[in-house]
Amino acid sequence: MSQTYGTEHPAPGGDEGRVIELAKFMDPEARARVEAEAREAVRLTPAGLPDLSAGTLRLPDEDAVEQLVEGGVVEQLDEDQDHGGALRPIIPATFRDPAVWRHRRDAARNAAAFHAVRSPLYAGRALRVAAIGAAAGIRDAWSYVFATEYGELADQVRRKGAGAEHIADLRADRRKVAAERRREPLVVYTATGVTSYVSAVVALGVAWSGALAGTALLPLLLVLYLLGRRELQRRNPDAVFTITDLPADHGRAVLGADSITAAFRRAGLIREGVEVELVGPVRAVALHASEAVIDLPGTLTLSDLIKERERLAKGFRVRPEWLDLSEAGDPGRVRLWVASEDPFGTARPAPLLTNPARTDVWSTGIPIGFNRRGEVITLRLRHVMALLGGMSRTGKGMILRNLICGLGLDPRVNLRLVAGAKPGEHRGYARVCSTFFGRRPERLVALLDAVLAEAYRREDHLEEIGRAKLGEADLARFPLEVVIVDEYKQYATSSARIPDPADPEGKRTIKAADRIAEQLEELAAFAAALNITLLISTQDPDANTVPRGYKSNSGARICTRTGGATQTNAILKDGATGAGLRAHEIPEALKGAAIVDIDGAPGELIRGYFIEDEEYDGAEPLITAGAELRAELGRLPGQFEDPVEAYLVEVTGESSVAGGPTGSGRPGAPAATSTGVDGVLADLLAVFAAEGNPDRMRTAEILAALAELDPEEWSAEALGVDQDDARALGRIGGRRLAEAISRALDGTGRTLAAREWTAGERGRGYFLADVRAAAGIAPE
Repeated sequence: MSQTYGTEHPAPGGDEGRVIELAKFMDPEARARVEAEAREAVRLTPAGLPDLSAGTLRLPDEDAVEQLVEGGVVEQLDEDQDHGGALRPIIPATFRDPAVWRHRRDAARNAAAFHAVRSPLYAGRALRVAAIGAAAGIRDAWSYVFATEYGELADQVRRKGAGAEHIADLRADRRKVAAERRREPLVVYTATGVTSYVSAVVALGVAWSGALAGTALLPLLLVLYLLGRRELQRRNPDAVFTITDLPADHGRAVLGADSITAAFRRAGLIREGVEVELVGPVRAVALHASEAVIDLPGTLTLSDLIKERERLAKGFRVRPEWLDLSEAGDPGRVRLWVASEDPFGTARPAPLLTNPARTDVWSTGIPIGFNRRGEVITLRLRHVMALLGGMSRTGKGMILRNLICGLGLDPRVNLRLVAGAKPGEHRGYARVCSTFFGRRPERLVALLDAVLAEAYRREDHLEEIGRAKLGEADLARFPLEVVIVDEYKQYATSSARIPDPADPEGKRTIKAADRIAEQLEELAAFAAALNITLLISTQDPDANTVPRGYKSNSGARICTRTGGATQTNAILKDGATGAGLRAHEIPEALKGAAIVDIDGAPGELIRGYFIEDEEYDGAEPLITAGAELRAELGRLPGQFEDPVEAYLVEVTGESSVAGGPTGSGRPGAPAATSTGVDGVLADLLAVFAAEGNPDRMRTAEILAALAELDPEEWSAEALGVDQDDARALGRIGGRRLAEAISRALDGTGRTLAAREWTAGERGRGYFLADVRAAAGIAPE
């Protein structure tokens, strides 16, 4: 058995091979499974459409056939079986290609459904044309019978100042001609026929029904419609008139040698008289897209077409993102793909939402978006450093959302998430994060030191066993460490200072931003081979935002829309814009679009998958599934020995496992990391812990701490009050806090309310003992 072929195609080599349909020997369940796998596999082939031709076996010689027959697997094949190969050289390829016929069938079905839905609109248009025809017919009949042309001639003579005798002669001629015309047999017969027809229709309607009368009027409507078409053509001879609309696949994507050559000429890529040669038939790879393989004339190459993509798109009368070019064997042979409507026009939900099962980050990768062909684009975070950037509100966060959800569903990954801004935005991911904190440059320095220590430990292990790098088989002992630094620019521009590690006395200090840049460059230089991956996400970068050493060692780059060529080059690579990777030219209307330069999709334009983040938390089911999967395998944060977090606890005295004690990204004492309390009560406990657990705190103090913890919920702007209006801030914020506490305790039988005190300095707020009791924590 050398190769598998579909039943619709003969084995290569003519009569040298035989085709056996293995599907005939499968039970229905197995056949259904194979057909499903075939559809998924064939969907990405050049034909682009799935079929059921799977499970066939090619036998290269007669001996193999006899062996199967002797073994009782199959019956002897008919020696005289004709596969129809003799007619193949005669029949054109477009008549033999199943994909072409499938597309024609789908296009016809689509057009029929399109026109059926719009048939009432077509009927209204036809009636309007018939009305124009009726008016034009009455006008022409009246003009002929009463010779109105003489009246017009008399008016012209009067305007020129002619005498009354001349006008009287014209009027006499008009009466004479009109009388003669009314006695013509054709006029008499026509008038008689129309009168009889109308009388018959009226009688039919009175005697039987209006429906029959309406049916009998169809010939008249057809005649009036034709008269209306003639009148419209008379009014505008150059117009092309039709009452029907063109369906979405009206053929603009159908390619041919002539249309391709014409487009190249319009683009100025070839001269008059030079032809583009078509290799094989044009394939309709989707309902709204066609693909052709062409040989470029002269010295024209694929690189030339990529540089002139905009001009070529103009030649095809499409937008540049509707056009795809790829090499088909050599630089002079190109696979040309053209769509007739926007391939990115509709957002697609993340595939993980329909099947939140365990992912394989190592081999398969995480689906982050789809390209213009509709193919799934995945990112494999193995042996690679990654960079994600772009302007604010351009889809960068959505791509990161897909990545984090996918990483959470692979228990072999230790996910460490560091937020540079708005840590509350990532709070929902905390359950699957081995490390999660935000807005702490000093702690990021400590985390990168811990990762460096782990990298050196892994490097020592490789040196002992005599290997160059870790692989998938080592993930059980050395899980894939993925460190994500979101909004890195907040750390790169931070003014925080830390002790200089080069000063043994600890008297000098350096900027935390400089130390972070050094650590990132050091890790990027060697840690990728140690199952350690870093991903930096940043917005509005300049040429100096991302450390040069890190950027030069990052093998996966994703760039959403930027503000200019400098930002594009800062995220992708120097000279990216010159190579056609112009992320700053992504249309603003194309939400979630990005240019990716990753393994398997170099320089590909994609649109990120969508996971709801405004109306509700669409990632919650994925994070829950990831947490449950990790808990079953003992890989939930806090369930396993973690040298990185152990290092952080040793250095800082605080743990950030699963976002710390409250899951909000605020580190806390290790003993408090598993209270089982979440929501606003966890936030209140964190506020008290940050102040040294006083026995009471004023509401104003609590609101200020909550605003720092989660500004999107508790800041003055979020509350809708002026920052300087302390009274309104306390009143509205206190009311919202009480409402949040009431919702959190609903159904628990416990209560928590603010109280006043007079001992010492008078005040009103919450007591720590009351908060712990409401949270269900036993008194100490």
